[in-house]
Amino acid sequence: MHKFIVLVLVLLTSSTFAQGSTVNDLKDFQWKNRILLLNIPEDPNSTINELLKLAPQFAERNLIWFLLSNGTLETNFPGKVTDNFAKNVREKYLQGPAMQVLLIGKDGEVKYKADKFSAVEIFQRIDSMPMRRNEMQQGSAQ
Repeated sequence: MHKFIVLVLVLLTSSTFAQGSTVNDLKDFQWKNRILLLNIPEDPNSTINELLKLAPQFAERNLIWFLLSNGTLETNFPGKVTDNFAKNVREKYLQGPAMQVLLIGKDGEVKYKADKFSAVEIFQRIDSMPMRRNEMQQGSAQ
């Protein structure tokens, strides 16, 4: 089941970026995707499992996540990230080793900060954004 979720996620997010795409910075996603940054210093496995289970909801909202933990990077982005990507993200967005969750809008601005991950809160924040409401209206009109 885990592999099926990952496959669905890759198929749903690949329409935004070509499979061979390589990113170096979050600016590469501006006006294409919303970004969820998670700094999880200890035991990220349960959060990763939760993120993978939410693949359809993430795809529906054009949301790409990056989870940084003790020098490792996990993501649902189907392309490649440069070796400097995690360093660039940490320097610009994350302060210190504590758990942090940041939601970045398609405009590149930080929309939400928290010290714990809550999918419900993240989805409510996104769904209340004017750009997302327009996307939902356009989707229901089709």
